[in-house]
Amino acid sequence: MFHVFSDLEGIRIAVEMERRGESFYRHAARVSKSKETVEMLLSLANEEQYHRAEFERLYAAEAALGASEAAYDDETNAYLTAIAAEVVFPQGLMALRDEGFENPEAVLMHAIASEKDSILFYTEMQQRTADDHARSVFSEIVRQERGHLFRLQRRLAQLAKE
Repeated sequence: MFHVFSDLEGIRIAVEMERRGESFYRHAARVSKSKETVEMLLSLANEEQYHRAEFERLYAAEAALGASEAAYDDETNAYLTAIAAEVVFPQGLMALRDEGFENPEAVLMHAIASEKDSILFYTEMQQRTADDHARSVFSEIVRQERGHLFRLQRRLAQLAKE
């Protein structure tokens, strides 16, 4: 069976993804023994916390406007379910077990992969909604996630130079 998606549910999932990302980074910071990596992880957690607050604001505004809770068709629900299953650290801390919690590059590469998956999910939501206002909300979420992806890639490049 698959998850049932609607415009409002898609925005709620955006909030939850940020919550999961923040939790992932905070847990990883508790496990890491590298001061540099801990600082980076806590910084990433704070960015996720900021995005969560932004997306909660978008969700509240959409709910107040009466955003559609009508389910998408079965094919769309199945497709979005498949994408969502891969978004935001699906394996939790175990995903970094092999690379190590002390390796800032591995953490950033993992974060970059997660952001790419998130962008794919929200782009699909943006393309599949029939509501123009919801489309603009998903567009804003994609814009913010792309900005976050850019910052993560820039951090990774800086580490490579060091």
